[in-house]
Amino acid sequence: MIFDTDRRRAVDIYRAFFFFLLVLGLVSAEAHHGSAFYYDLENIVKIEGEVLAISWRNPHVTMDLRRTDDGAANEVWEVESSSANTLLRIGIEQGVVAVGDYVTLTGALSRHGLPAMAAFVITLEDGTNLPIWPRPAMRLGYEVKPAPISAVAAEISRSEARGIFRIWSRSDLKGLFLQSDHLPFTLAALIAQEAWNPLEDDPVLDCIPRGMPSVMNTPFPVEFIDQQNVIVMRLEEWNVVRTIHLENVPSTNIRSRTPLGYSVGHWEGKTLVVTTNSISDNFFDDGGTPQGESAEIVERFTLSENEQRLDYESIHTDPFTFTEPAKQTGYWDWIPGEQIRSFDCEAR
Repeated sequence: MIFDTDRRRAVDIYRAFFFFLLVLGLVSAEAHHGSAFYYDLENIVKIEGEVLAISWRNPHVTMDLRRTDDGAANEVWEVESSSANTLLRIGIEQGVVAVGDYVTLTGALSRHGLPAMAAFVITLEDGTNLPIWPRPAMRLGYEVKPAPISAVAAEISRSEARGIFRIWSRSDLKGLFLQSDHLPFTLAALIAQEAWNPLEDDPVLDCIPRGMPSVMNTPFPVEFIDQQNVIVMRLEEWNVVRTIHLENVPSTNIRSRTPLGYSVGHWEGKTLVVTTNSISDNFFDDGGTPQGESAEIVERFTLSENEQRLDYESIHTDPFTFTEPAKQTGYWDWIPGEQIRSFDCEAR
């Protein structure tokens, strides 16, 4: 198959646009509804109106707003912001806005000319500004701080922590977790990315959790639990539970392929090394990059000397998706007292 100049140019434009979205902070594990592709990030405006309905949920809090400014009286707008769990972590709770409130919203408009907005900041009637989509709100100059954690919860966390076995979090409020200097995609992978329509093709629109390795690119906390022969890894996002086998590994030919695959781990000093294969998930990431049936992932979770940070590295071997093994890295911080919250999702 010939990858002609026009198609190459289209892919280059797509990748440049995707990088722009990364910088703004809308392409992340938080943006599961294809929001960045639906809204015009260069058209940031303010709208005012009355809240007609609000749904406090994951992966996005949404509301209906009867717009009252700019001669648009009685026009009902659909508005979405960040996830309920993210807002709780910066101290914004469900009761902060209610049906009947008059508010001002700052955000990006629909790129299709529809009455719809991705709201980054909400201004309440008393003039209070709340960053309801944290990272883009920070890009606009608004201050975002984590909510305080109780001293009692923090002390319990310190007393129970043992090596890697604790809850790990992101302390910088960034949406993206995994980074890579270069992902050597195959031609087939680039073509699939180009054809991906996040508003129609993304399974999380129906609250179907992501599989490996995409599920690991999460801004939410994770927890490691020691169960002797296995290590259980809990991920807040989608309420996912991974099992990492340490002993009694069954033969490969009797393993069933599952979205999370089959994971086998061993220790190298303070590093937990995990090899995962038998993965049935069709996607490498949340951007439509395909994943082959023979994909194998080797992860390394390395505890720092002071046990305050957990570094992460993953090596992906998949001849269908990559021309050579691909590497991604990230890290978590230890925030004593942080919790794994339930991730209750509401489908479209």
